[in-house]
Amino acid sequence: MKPALVDAPRALQPLLELLACPWCRAALDWRPAGLGCSSCPAQFPARDGIFDLARRGTAETWGAADSEGSSQAYQDAYAALEPAQHYNREYEVRTFKRLSTQRERNLIARLLRPHGRVQHLLELPCGGGRLSPSFAPWTELLVQVDTGWGQLLHANRRPTLDTPRVLLAASGFHVPFRDASLDGVACVRLSHHLPTGDERRRLLQELLRVARRYVLMTFFDHHSLKNRLRQRTKKPPKMTMRVDEVRGIAREHGAELVAAPMLSWVGSGHRYAMMVKRA
Repeated sequence: MKPALVDAPRALQPLLELLACPWCRAALDWRPAGLGCSSCPAQFPARDGIFDLARRGTAETWGAADSEGSSQAYQDAYAALEPAQHYNREYEVRTFKRLSTQRERNLIARLLRPHGRVQHLLELPCGGGRLSPSFAPWTELLVQVDTGWGQLLHANRRPTLDTPRVLLAASGFHVPFRDASLDGVACVRLSHHLPTGDERRRLLQELLRVARRYVLMTFFDHHSLKNRLRQRTKKPPKMTMRVDEVRGIAREHGAELVAAPMLSWVGSGHRYAMMVKRA
């Protein structure tokens, strides 16, 4: 480890050589004031003990400014602690959401078990930590990432996990890690909040870029029973992807879609897509 990195917070040291600037992708340096880019003027201070590496914004940040719609409102929804607490409380007290969480935990374990325990696993978004205990057993270091500062604060207040963890603020559109630097990447319940195809594709491309072994991502299946029924009503359409679309993007980035089970054939339109990088 470089001498300059030894002075960084101990929890952050294992990641410092894997991090990359979300603006130019150059290496980051540790400085007395926090993290800074080694190539451009970008600085990344810490708040409440959490480093803010988020390059905020949507399609305009990668040159697709004409894209219709934007997820900016969703990004801003959990900037404060109170709405994040309310969101997480719903999953703790409502029976249907509690059952859904248990189904997800069982499915995550089934999909990750064949790949064993990895050195680094990125959970993006981590939200308030609802599913973090499902990922922790499968990694030596869990990297919890979200753009919502309130969600990160809530996650930081949850009971300590047995697995060491690091919390960072970052965007799924500009994941602040080097190419193929993280063994595993998990992205649950984000894609279906992104209103444009540009945003959904960009997210998956970034996850695949930083993953070395696999990506586990959920998406709302365009051909699911729930979405088909919705199309017959006056309800707003869901923000969906097709299985073939996910498979195609995975192949473009050297991965194969090896499984895409439904969370529930009747009660949910979500699929868990397991994409494994080719050796």
